[in-house]
Amino acid sequence: MARPVGRAARLFGVAALFLSLPAMADDRRHVALSDGAPFNWTGFYAGFHLGGLSDLSEVSDPRGDSLFGNPIHAAGAFGGGQLGYAYQSGIVVYGLEADVSFPHLEGTGTCSALSGSFINANCKTDIDAFGTLTARLGLVLGASGRTVVYGKAGAVWYAGELHQATNDWDEGADGNPFTVGNDDISRWGWTLGLGADYALSRKWFLSAEYGYTNFGNRSVALLPSAVLDNAGTVVETVPGRTGQISRDLHTFKLGLNYRFGSPSSDGPAPASQFEDLTPARHGFGLEFGARYWYSWGRHKYDLGHERHGAASRHSLVSRLTYDDVTASTGELTARLTTPWNVFAAGFIGGGSVTGGHMNDEDFNIPGDTVTTIPYTNTLSPKLSGDIPAYGTIDVGYDWWRAAGHRLGTYVGYNYYREEMGALGVIQTANQFGPVGAHVGGGLPPVGHPIIAQEATWHSLRLGATGAFDLTPRITFSADVAFLPYVSVNAEDRHYFGNTPEIASINPLRGHGYGTQLEAMLSYALTDRLNVGVGARYWSMWTTDGDMQRTYDASGPVTPTKQNLKIETERVGVFGQVSYRFGD
Repeated sequence: MARPVGRAARLFGVAALFLSLPAMADDRRHVALSDGAPFNWTGFYAGFHLGGLSDLSEVSDPRGDSLFGNPIHAAGAFGGGQLGYAYQSGIVVYGLEADVSFPHLEGTGTCSALSGSFINANCKTDIDAFGTLTARLGLVLGASGRTVVYGKAGAVWYAGELHQATNDWDEGADGNPFTVGNDDISRWGWTLGLGADYALSRKWFLSAEYGYTNFGNRSVALLPSAVLDNAGTVVETVPGRTGQISRDLHTFKLGLNYRFGSPSSDGPAPASQFEDLTPARHGFGLEFGARYWYSWGRHKYDLGHERHGAASRHSLVSRLTYDDVTASTGELTARLTTPWNVFAAGFIGGGSVTGGHMNDEDFNIPGDTVTTIPYTNTLSPKLSGDIPAYGTIDVGYDWWRAAGHRLGTYVGYNYYREEMGALGVIQTANQFGPVGAHVGGGLPPVGHPIIAQEATWHSLRLGATGAFDLTPRITFSADVAFLPYVSVNAEDRHYFGNTPEIASINPLRGHGYGTQLEAMLSYALTDRLNVGVGARYWSMWTTDGDMQRTYDASGPVTPTKQNLKIETERVGVFGQVSYRFGD
């Protein structure tokens, strides 16, 4: 299996190639169509792409259903290449395409959480590479023939692994298995997709595509385990067994392709078709906008054992999952263009959390009235909080820019802050656990939060942005960013019940990677005024992090750092209105 640093290096290399490839093109850029000859899509092509993906996996145990943990969410960025052949007949374009992608992603979840007495495991899904072989069928739009919308279907494969580690605060001291395991889960499946191509010039065209893939089920070897009683005695040893894993992927990518040979139509095409060497003339332009973003997502952190200790860094003692976190935010946007094709773009925004819940899992911890609690899971049914500030600033260069289209690359910075409090608490797994029926019961979702979390994320962005006209008034735009460096500073506070009395303060630190995607359809009400609707997806996660408690009301704090993985994910839809000044 490729190491995470190696996968990041490959993805960074693909991103760098994507960003630098237009600079190696000839001077047939910034062009406008110089005659009425329709474009013809027949021919071979090859190119590169950048994108983001969301991976949903479910791990099943033959002993029964898991109380919590499915599906396992993994999100990440990917880069790769594609080659294909297209044949145009009238307004219909047929084609075949093969691609390969190298992702960087991680997702974790609890496996085999069968009861409050069962020692379960932390499962981490991984993908080293994936690819598709598809047939495409598209329709040409417009008199110039430079836009194609298409659907695709075919086969998909991936190479990946399932990593497992026993979750146990006591590290097997009760006599239960405490182990790790890896299983190759590479598999073939099927895929469907929708997309659009737009000819930037005679040789180059831009692609934007959504894909769904399904890999069905395959067998996996689950870790041996045990059932414990409340005294910490093993009452049943559970051997390793064969389970099942299912996996779905959702992908979005932006691609740049080069066509080989010369295009042809029903007759000889003029030599000047799409390759007028006269650069398009541009002045300064400034577009301001306002946007409303409704989103939902997750925020999660996995707390492991002591750093550099004997236990696997994937073995956990606790996990907090803030899920179905809805939010309403407003934004101001701006984009500045120049006569030299240098651009700057960005937005600032903020708003509030409107809903969600939080699950707090602990793994084989000491109890208040019993010796040990093999598994506890408390549910806080209500969240309060804010997304007080977020924003992005990018500076880039438009390699192609003409009436009806643009394609550029950029570097940028993203800031994102989130604050959440979990209200109320109910025990769902073990009634001898915290707030269980045998130790006083739960608390209603009123008063002060039981647990509060705040996190500030800083990210470097490398990306590509493009737009092209589907009709004279409707424009499609897309933005894909890989975040090669992400850092997070966060703090978790536990309280006594629903009072403001602090039980513990836990600073969280880490760094890792991320991806940010955006797509929009806009409509020109006038030459200056536009309205649009779109979708956005953000995901950021750490690959190295730690937690070191700074305050504990129960006694002195031990200066020990623990392994930490923290992640955040948001997806949503937005509406926008904008006005353009200048060119």
